[in-house]
Amino acid sequence: MPTVADVYNHLNKFANVKLAEKWDNVGLMLGDYNNEVTKVLVCLDVTTQVVKEAIEKKIDLIVSHHPLIFKPIKSLNFSDDFKSNIIKLLIQNDISVISFHTNLDSASLGLNDYLAKKLELNNIKVLFEHKLDTDAGLGRYGDLKKEISFERFIFYLKEKFELSSVSAVIGNKKNIKTVALLGGSGGDFIYDLPEVDVYLTGDVGYHVALDAIEMKKNIIDIGHFSEHLVKELLQTYLLKLEVEALKSEVEKSPFKIL
Repeated sequence: MPTVADVYNHLNKFANVKLAEKWDNVGLMLGDYNNEVTKVLVCLDVTTQVVKEAIEKKIDLIVSHHPLIFKPIKSLNFSDDFKSNIIKLLIQNDISVISFHTNLDSASLGLNDYLAKKLELNNIKVLFEHKLDTDAGLGRYGDLKKEISFERFIFYLKEKFELSSVSAVIGNKKNIKTVALLGGSGGDFIYDLPEVDVYLTGDVGYHVALDAIEMKKNIIDIGHFSEHLVKELLQTYLLKLEVEALKSEVEKSPFKIL
């Protein structure tokens, strides 16, 4: 039976932790490398709801995209701190947690590559090459099979990424052929983009949006939760191991469209 270490080493072949950004925190967040694993839950974020789901489904290991522990934890306060209580629940139920974040974003067959393929882009290239591996890096860009209108592209994007809504910054009214994307928070990268018809990312700020209009660039804010597709990717990776890999069913965007 595989151990936590076996799962970690297997995933590391696809998304080496050396590819993680310096500011990031990836790898084993909590648990025991020697624990045996029969059931894995893959998720975007390790929330209280996700941990309760894991307990209910008798999960041995959670594999998340966003790190369980990102900022330093100075104390564990079980009275009123939600993060402390998430950690407490995990320890009480002997559930380990592995988080693969920017290393998975950048990997040659990682999340951004997966998103580009979901859009069926051709001639896919790395947007910002990694210093350690020119086949890896943040973001991807490529071409649609055929040029389409902006309105038609929005419909196509929402269908492919399973999104109910998006926000658009329209700097020009050209049809769409070349597409760049960067999962997560990528608004600040607009200043270094190659020439493309549209840029897809999440968490686009007000001033970035204003600048995009001045530069006549199109941005579609697909929201940070668009990275929920990482669950499909992680599940695919884990099918090669003798473990049962389940996708979290309780996650949803924290934002409501009113």
